[in-house]
This record gives sequence, C-alpha cells and structure tokens, in this order.
Amino acid sequence: MAKKSEDNGKYFDQSDKHYYLLQTLIDDIPDHIYVKDSRGRFIIVNKAQANFIGGRKPGDLIGKTDFDFYPQSKAKEYSKDEKLVMKSGNPIIDKMEESKFLNNEFWVSSSKIPWYDKNGNIMGIMGISRDITKRKKAEEEVEYLSFHDGLTGLYNRAYFEEELRRLNTGRQLPLTLVMGDVNGLKLINDAYGHANGDMLLKGIADILRKSFRREDIVVRWGGDEFVSILPKTGAEDAKNIVGRIQKLCSERSTTAMPLNISLGIATKKKSAENVEDIMKKAEERMYKNKISESTSINETLIFSLKENLKKGGHRSDSCIKKMENYAILLGKRLKLSKVKLEELRLLLNLHNIGKLALADEIMSKKRRLTKEEWKIIKELPKIGYRIAESSKKLQTIAEPILAHHEWYNGSGYPRGIQGEEIPILSRISSLINSYEAMISNRPYRKKMTKKEAIKEIKRCSSTQFDPKIANIFLRILKEEKE
Repeated sequence: MAKKSEDNGKYFDQSDKHYYLLQTLIDDIPDHIYVKDSRGRFIIVNKAQANFIGGRKPGDLIGKTDFDFYPQSKAKEYSKDEKLVMKSGNPIIDKMEESKFLNNEFWVSSSKIPWYDKNGNIMGIMGISRDITKRKKAEEEVEYLSFHDGLTGLYNRAYFEEELRRLNTGRQLPLTLVMGDVNGLKLINDAYGHANGDMLLKGIADILRKSFRREDIVVRWGGDEFVSILPKTGAEDAKNIVGRIQKLCSERSTTAMPLNISLGIATKKKSAENVEDIMKKAEERMYKNKISESTSINETLIFSLKENLKKGGHRSDSCIKKMENYAILLGKRLKLSKVKLEELRLLLNLHNIGKLALADEIMSKKRRLTKEEWKIIKELPKIGYRIAESSKKLQTIAEPILAHHEWYNGSGYPRGIQGEEIPILSRISSLINSYEAMISNRPYRKKMTKKEAIKEIKRCSSTQFDPKIANIFLRILKEEKE
C-alpha cells in the first residue's frame, strides 16, 4: 500500500498487481461498487459506477466527489448519509434512492458501510448500489393497477372503499357522494361492438376527470357506473359540478355517440349519519333521473342506427317506398290492424339492424362466405333483438326481428322455428325483403327480372315462404302488371 496522499485522494498504488487484480474483479460485477475517503473522494470505482455517471472511465472519478457529477441537492443527501456512517460506525443497508442523471430517472438500492484502517479507525466508506429501476417500475405498475381501472384510468372500487373510510370523519363534513350511470352503453355495445362501448366509457371518464376538482375522488365503480367523493363539499357546489358534466357531455356528443350520464347527489351533513345510507340515497336519485334520461338517449341512438342502415344499404329512397307499399298492401289483405301495419313498416326497414355490429368487409364480399363468417351472420338476428329491446319504440318488433330469417319449413335461423310459430310480421317482411333483394344488384350476383323473381318465389313457397302470404303477394304483383 502506498503512502496516503491527501492531495489527490489516492490510497492505493494503481500500478500494484494486487490493485490491478481487485479492479479487474470488481469491473466484472454489474453492481455499482466504490470506495470513498473521509472527504467523500472516490478512491476505487468499478466500471458499472463510472458508466452510471455519464459513461465515464473509472479513472475519471478518482479523487473527485459526488458534487462534481450530481445536482447539489442530491450530492448533499449522499454526503449526509456517508458522514453519518463514518460518525456512528453503523452501516446503511439497502436504502432505496431515486437518482436523476442526464435527464434519466433511476432507482437504486444502496448500501454504505464504514471503511476501517488496520488500527480500527474509520477512513471512509465502502459502497455498493444496485439498479432496481425495472423492479421499482414494475412495483409501481402493480400498485397503480391495484387502485386504478384499466380501461378509463380512474380510481377503482377498491380505492374508493379505502378512501371513503379515510374521509368519513367529522373534519371532512359536509361529505357529498355523486353516483353516475352511463346511458346507452348496452345499445352501443350491441349495435356497434364493445370497442365502441369502451370509447363511450373513456369519453365519459374524461369528462368526469375534467369536471371534478383535484381533491375529489373520481371512481369507476364497475360496468357503466361511476361514483365520486367530494370532501368538504355541500350539495349546491356538487350541483355546479354536475352542471359542468352535463355541459361537456352536450358539447362532445355526436349523433352516433351521444355522451350522457345520469347522476344522483346526496350529502352527509352530520357525523351521526350513516355514509352507506347517503350512498343509497345518491343511487336512488341517480336511477330516478335515469328513467327519463335513458329513454331520450336510446331514441337518439335508434335514429342514428336507422340513418347508418340507410348509408350502408343498396336501396334508393324510391325502392324503400315501393317495398313499404307492397308490405302495407299485403298486410291490409291479411286484415292486420293499423298498429300492426305501422309495426310492419318499421320492421321492413329495421329487420337487419343487427348488421351494424358486423364488419363492413363481410357485408360487401363478392364471394361465398366462409363457415366462420356464416356463424357471425347467423348471430345478427340476436343482436338486432337486443338492440330493439333497448328501445321502447322498437320493443314491439324485437321478436319479429329475431325471427326474420326463419324459414316456413323450419330450416332457418337462429332458432329453427316453423310455420305459424314465426310471427306474421316476420313472414311478410321476409318475403318483401327477399323479393327486393332478387330484383336488385348485389356485390355477389346480378339482379333477376321480375318474371324470374316471381318464379323464384313460387319455387320457395312452403319452404322459405308462407304459401298463403306468397300467393297473396304474387296476386299483387300480377295485378300490378295488368
């Protein structure tokens, strides 16, 4: 060992073979290893530590201190720890430290122990640090996910319950809860798919995030429900926030994606009140508002669905009108009531409403569909049924939509029912729409002549079509010719 040099901080003769062996050994270790003298100057540094401090060589650090490389505040923190170790003789083991260097953020687990001379006097410290950035970020991700909703990024139910216990004290009164339920989610999921439903939930979550204050706890309770905790907030202030939510919903809504959430407010004013009762009250008020609001939103969505069906269809307005006239004339000859005739008109145009959930490339194919694609096609009546069930205006044609692709002989889908088990509106609309398809061009075939279509209807009578209804319709077509 060479004589101690206080000027350059070197305690070791770097040409000594033992020093060389030590340096070679620690350079192969991935952890950051270093030795400092009593003034905090580096005496020994391995490659990992030197590289961590800006990609330097170990020799570049010898004789220098943390103040030469780190920000003043961080260097002071390191120096304070090292002085404490040298003064007390007690090591610091696995201290987790955040380190920002060259615009990068790192986390290290750092240990520092006293360095003694042969007489037992403390000469400095020996340190080893391990980069745990990946582990720390993984832990933060797990912690984040344990308290946040993966879709919207808002807090989740577990966090809500924890925060409600924490905030349910006299110091936080008045404590207001706001319960919310998104309108139209089921209809959008059924009509356009869950990806669009997720977009709706994200849109509502963003509005809630912007409308509530920083100190408020905004939570996705589950499914289409949200809840917020407003500490030290009365009902009037909460109503103002609800007003902001409604305003933003109105501004950001489109016909295809109306953003709307029914909300209910309840406030705990006295410590003796049970917070669970307050939550029930907020929920009751929310559902009361939802009864009126959800109907309006669903009707808006139904209008949007009808317009989108027109855009994606092959029929002109004149063709639609002509088919409606056929259907109404046929319905009258079957002595249907005025109510049933209006339902028939509605069914004629919305029987295939389920196809909005289908990929456009399947609907526009010019070749035969695969088995997998046919499985998807056969699900459309069920989707259409669910959509119709969501609207008071369409509920009466939900069952006829479900049965629209059934055949008179029972070989249709989705349930394989037959004969008069099939609603009469379905039997009429199925025939009219089939005729319209026969005499129109389609991506997969050329149109038939009227004569060819009549021949096809006769061929399919009693198999696909109700023979009685088919005969009446053929007479209507014959009368039209004459």
